[in-house]
Parts: sequence; C-alpha cells; structure tokens
Amino acid sequence: MVLSVLTAMLGAMLLPDDRQAIALKVAAQGLPECRMYHADGSEGPCLPIFTVTRGKAVNSRSLAGQIAFTHGATTRLSDDEFALLAGHEIAHWYLGHRGSSLEAELAADRLGALLACRAGYDLTRAVSIFRFVGRGRDHPAPALRRAAVLAVDCQAARPLGTPATLSR
Repeated sequence: MVLSVLTAMLGAMLLPDDRQAIALKVAAQGLPECRMYHADGSEGPCLPIFTVTRGKAVNSRSLAGQIAFTHGATTRLSDDEFALLAGHEIAHWYLGHRGSSLEAELAADRLGALLACRAGYDLTRAVSIFRFVGRGRDHPAPALRRAAVLAVDCQAARPLGTPATLSR
C-alpha cells in the first residue's frame, strides 16, 4: 500500500511482474549480507524500488534507492538486455554513485554485467542494448561500454564480498 502511494506521488508505476522478476533476480546477486531494517520492525534484503515512467525511448535512472525504467525499456528490450540495464542501474545504487561520469558509467557497466551474468543472463546477447545508447559528456562511447561488458569473466565470477584466493 505504502509503495503504491509513493509511486503514484512520483508519477511512476510499478514494473510489470516479468520485468520485476528479472530486476530482483539480478539485484539478488550482489551484497547478500546487506539487510534493510524498517520502522515496523521488519527486515529484508537491500533492494531498491523499481518503477516505470512514461516514454517510448529506452532509458533508466537510479536515484536515492529508486530505479526507474521508461516504458520503452520494459517493452522493447529482450530479457538479456533488460537484465543488463537493470544490473547497470543496480550497480550505480550499490556503488553509491550520486552523479554521472565516464568512470562511474564504466564501473556500473562492469558490475552490472557481473550481476546479470551471475543471474544467468547472456552478456553476448545483452550488449545489443547499446544500439539504444549514444555517447555523451558523461557517458562513454557504446563500443567502449560493449567491450567493458564483454570483458567480464562470468566463469570466474565469485560472490561479492568474497576475498580473492591468493596463489603461491
């Protein structure tokens, strides 16, 4: 009830169930030890609120624990592409980014790709999302972003927070 009122006040709608399931599956791959404690005494995993805003373009944003996807992002992307987009925005949230920069975008691309591939999505199919992305002052060229995502080694991925094993 509170979530519905909040999203209505913000002019947003909740994600469709199929897209919500993808976003939650991707988000669950990071920071499993993180817990949120609520005023009513309940607790749960650290998860952002996912919403949908109007717009045919494929776009999204992460701000203060709320990740908003345009309607176009929820309807025009394949599951793999949507998982990468969700992972990218979730990564901004996990990394505490407050604004955009070339470095922040690439860091979110890499962590988002790791989250998406851990959730079982195919990065080689997901990178086609960059057909919707242009280069900007604070966004790297799509080719660079595609390369950063494809450089993520899903086979060697280990849970976040797990120290790397040192070889002797």
